[in-house]
Amino acid sequence: MNIIQTALKARNWMKRNESFLPTWHAYVGYELDLFKTFKNPKTVDEVVAETGLSKELLQCWVDVGASIKHLRKRTGGRYRTSKHHCGEFLEDGSNSVGALLKEMMELHIPTLLAYPKYMKSNERAVFNHEKFGDVVAETSTLLEHFAIRRIKKMMKEHKVETVIDLGCGHGGYLRKLAKDFPEVQMLGVDVNERVVESARKASAGYNNIDYIVADASDWRPEEGEKADLILLHNVFHYLDPMARIELLSNLTSWLSDEGRISVITPVNETDQGQAFSSAFNSFFTAHSNLYALPSSEDIEELAEASGLTLSAYNSIIKEGGWYAFWLMPQTVSDSNLEREPESRPLIASGKV
Repeated sequence: MNIIQTALKARNWMKRNESFLPTWHAYVGYELDLFKTFKNPKTVDEVVAETGLSKELLQCWVDVGASIKHLRKRTGGRYRTSKHHCGEFLEDGSNSVGALLKEMMELHIPTLLAYPKYMKSNERAVFNHEKFGDVVAETSTLLEHFAIRRIKKMMKEHKVETVIDLGCGHGGYLRKLAKDFPEVQMLGVDVNERVVESARKASAGYNNIDYIVADASDWRPEEGEKADLILLHNVFHYLDPMARIELLSNLTSWLSDEGRISVITPVNETDQGQAFSSAFNSFFTAHSNLYALPSSEDIEELAEASGLTLSAYNSIIKEGGWYAFWLMPQTVSDSNLEREPESRPLIASGKV
């Protein structure tokens, strides 16, 4: 390959990097609350006086923002946040979009950049639950919003009386359900004490929600208690394959006769979101305390080994290979299995 061809190839790689700029810029703006700072038109000097940030670096960030339309330039050297492009960062309260950016920039990308080191040394990173528990809980809640209608539909049709959310995070999902089902008793279980405390505070006005700190992989309800609905969302990648079987076998023993287990998880080797789910799988396998994503065949084997029936897969976020499905006692007849119109099989296994 001659020098001109090499230069053109290098140029193409540089052009590909342009798509990363909005993510980087939004992450910095979220971390430093700069989008709210520029909610009303201000100059760089005014913001430096307010925040004490480096003028030179802030000016560079503003220049990038103006070039990608995150910021709008106004008269007198002032800049204002674009509501069209970054309006989500102007909202008060928790910001799941910002948490997702934080997870990508501080967890996923650094791990993937360290891949050569891990491959050569055969060492692994260690996921810090205490440091990133809040962020992961926030992004999990964001993803679950895409499946909440199917949950509410099931609860209404099957007259659910008890719900247990294993790995409940901040409890946002339970609170959304509690608004429509104030008579249903709900319990959130999470291993992170700080996250559970946050969930308790946020749920103070809900009399039908309780929380406990426990490891979902071996926790059990009190003797004789049964659950009509168990939420098992974004949990599999915290468990090795044998622990997954143990968990589901455990759940089977205290699921009511007509109960359901709602599972949401990224699935490896699927027909949708293959690139992202493969990269996601690379992130998990690079950690000593996280585990590879299950394939559709793995999930079918898990269900069979645990004495459960598997419903159709329902794609909820195709870009990431996220799927939702039900697991039920094998005594539940096929006529009772939910077959949602948008549900579809996974090409990897060729099965429903």
